[in-house]
This record gives sequence, structure tokens and C-alpha cells, in this order.
Amino acid sequence: MSDLAFLDFQALVERAVSDPAAEAEAHRRFGTVAAVLVVDFTGMVRRTDARGIVYALGRAQVAQRALGLGGTRVKRVADTLFVVYPSAEAALLDALDAVKRLHAAEAGHPDPVHPCIGLGHGECLLIPGVDVFGAEVNRAFVLGEDVAEGGEVLATPAFLAALGGLPPGVGTFDAPAERVAEAGFGFRVIRDFRG
Repeated sequence: MSDLAFLDFQALVERAVSDPAAEAEAHRRFGTVAAVLVVDFTGMVRRTDARGIVYALGRAQVAQRALGLGGTRVKRVADTLFVVYPSAEAALLDALDAVKRLHAAEAGHPDPVHPCIGLGHGECLLIPGVDVFGAEVNRAFVLGEDVAEGGEVLATPAFLAALGGLPPGVGTFDAPAERVAEAGFGFRVIRDFRG
């Protein structure tokens, strides 16, 4: 048995720089194909500046619970949450329903929180409960963290390809050129017309 079998993920990554067998072992043990949802929330900096970090984090935690996301939560960084799903369809339906749930929960609140969601799909390295890495993870992060506006769900072309077709009552449109330039890659805006 190779000593690679005894290395954790970080050690495999470090060793992979000079040993292709370590990279292969990392993919064998941690590689998967998954849908990735990254959700960020509007107003974190403003809330922190106005009321302090504890208030801002508290509002984010309340919003995360109100989303009621399924999937497998991988990690949280400040007010950004990374969740993986076995299929693009499960991720899309959960994202759309979560936006509605949070909107209803925040109705009438003097400082409403709105989700900004990015969706990607593809090969990734998943360390359950710790982290997730991959090109589509990076794209979903850019969409959710930097590009999406409050209440928006944005998806990569790979996500939509994995989806196959849209559920009834759900539509998409191309993002405007200036927003594509901001992201650095093409994406589509998803709209929920379900009742």
C-alpha cells in the first residue's frame, strides 16, 4: 500500500505539486460531480458599519435558517454559505424555494436581508463539512458573492447543461454584457414564475 493512502487532503495537495500520483489519489478519494449553491446576503458591510459585527452575523444566521436549504452544507464563511447537491435540479428547486421562504420571513422587517445565489455544476473535490474546490465552485462563488443582486439566482452554463431542461414556470435570460464582464464568464439569470 502506498504512503499516499495515509495522507490527509492538505498533505496530498502539497505533495501533488511534485508527485502526479498524489493528485490522482486526491481525485480518487475526494473527487465527485455535484451541483454547488453559494448564497451570500445583501447588506453585510452596511450592517457591520451601522450596528456592529455581532448584529450583522446574527441577521445572517437568522436568514440562513429562514432559507431552509436542503442539500449538504459544506461550510460558512462570514455570511456566505456553500451547499452541495447530488443534482442540478435539486439545487435549482431548493434555491428558488429558499428565496421565497426568506422573502416571506423578512417581510415587514425594518432591515430585510435578501439572498444572492450562484449555482454551478461539475467536478469538484469535496471534503465533507470542511471545504469544496473546483472551477464550478469558483464560478458559483463569484456569482453569489460578487455578481448577484438581492433575490437573484444566477447559474453557470455548465449548471444549465446539467439541468437539461427547466422546470415548468422557471425561465432564464442571458445576463447583460456589463454583468458578464464583471463576472469574467457567461451566466444566465433565472426567474421563477411559479405560483
